[in-house]
Amino acid sequence: MRFPRSFFPLAALLGAGIALGAGCSSTDPDTSLAGAGGSGAVGNGSGGSAKGGSGGSANGTAKGGSSGSANGTGTGGSTGTTGGTGNTTNSGGTGNGVATGGTGNATSSGGTGAYPTTACEGLPFESAGEGGGSDTSCVGISNEAESVPIDLFIMMDRSSSMDELVPGGQMTRWMALHKAVETFIASGVNGDIRAGIGFFGVTGGNDPALDCDQERYAKPRVEIAPLDTVGPDLLAAMDDVAPGGLTPAGPALSGALEHAAAWAKENPGRVTAVVLVSDGYPTQCDPLTPSGLATIAEQAHQNAPFVRTYVIGLDAKYNLDAVALAGGTHAAFIVKDNDFASSFAGVLENVANTKLACEYAIPPSPEANKKLDYTKVQVTYTPANSDVDEEIPSVPNVSGCGQSENGGWYYDNASNPTSILVCPCTCARFEAGRVDVRVGCKPRVGVR
Repeated sequence: MRFPRSFFPLAALLGAGIALGAGCSSTDPDTSLAGAGGSGAVGNGSGGSAKGGSGGSANGTAKGGSSGSANGTGTGGSTGTTGGTGNTTNSGGTGNGVATGGTGNATSSGGTGAYPTTACEGLPFESAGEGGGSDTSCVGISNEAESVPIDLFIMMDRSSSMDELVPGGQMTRWMALHKAVETFIASGVNGDIRAGIGFFGVTGGNDPALDCDQERYAKPRVEIAPLDTVGPDLLAAMDDVAPGGLTPAGPALSGALEHAAAWAKENPGRVTAVVLVSDGYPTQCDPLTPSGLATIAEQAHQNAPFVRTYVIGLDAKYNLDAVALAGGTHAAFIVKDNDFASSFAGVLENVANTKLACEYAIPPSPEANKKLDYTKVQVTYTPANSDVDEEIPSVPNVSGCGQSENGGWYYDNASNPTSILVCPCTCARFEAGRVDVRVGCKPRVGVR
């Protein structure tokens, strides 16, 4: 997959206000965009109705550009443009902003349609419709879902702000990151985890010709490999890098996703994800806004081979959920300043936990020498300490996640499935309990 070197923010913006990091002596170019509407009809947003049918307003004052006003209401549809609520400063004209689609769960500054991320319950299995528990004509075969092993490509910020001391400590952020990675490698959670690493910017200075070159970030400093063997190489790579320079997060994320996509095609049957680690806004190279980063993450998640983006923010006062949502992960991870090293190590362990990937292998056909009927697959969930099953409804793709109040699951590739993915709000519910995949019975379709 080839990602363009520059991106323009989507007209439809995510539903969770964000500011990416704190370093590099920058002001947030997107803090003025509170309340932008999300694409996809999405529930319970501040700018649109629960079904994405009506738009909100954003009474903003012009920060620059052409002035003007527009009065209107949102219309239903799968794609939303600006909207939302809140008296904020916007870069556009003055007046009541128009919303043409649903919004997300909260206000936002970038990305695409926001999908609900609060844990949502599935449908009662006994009333799941055709193929449900009450349908005696259905004789399904249940298999406990097997999580797909994960490959992580860590793209780590090495800008000058990483040389600052951790508040209340004697280590710099870079030293604390090194200690955290060392703790993660020795934690014993490795299992079938693979990892590789890259750094941004390239020069540690300000050379746009090099620092903005996406292809340089598509070549990892350490290639993805089993963590229990590549661990020393990851640490050695960090030893060879000194903090410095600006924050070219756009080309870094684009290059990392380009490499991850190529890796995913060569390693089917595994989850491949990029882990973006940063403490600062983009300060060099296009895009220079968090909304642009969200657009990059969205493109990788919504196009085969469907690479996801995890986001780790090194400052607890910033909200990074928008980029994580656009990248298919239900929330960003925030590292706590008061215990930086152990907190970051714990976050890496959570990311590496394959359950969080919420991607599952498709069981084989119950009949030998016969292809599995992909239209007759159900996903059920039994919460911890409960024997009451829920059916997770089927949705056509990730966009359908915003149209099903009971969450959902979908195939990674509708025409040639290789794995099952679940919506963010369903993923959040899967933190504890048992997931089963039943074959031979038609699933309930998720609708609002």
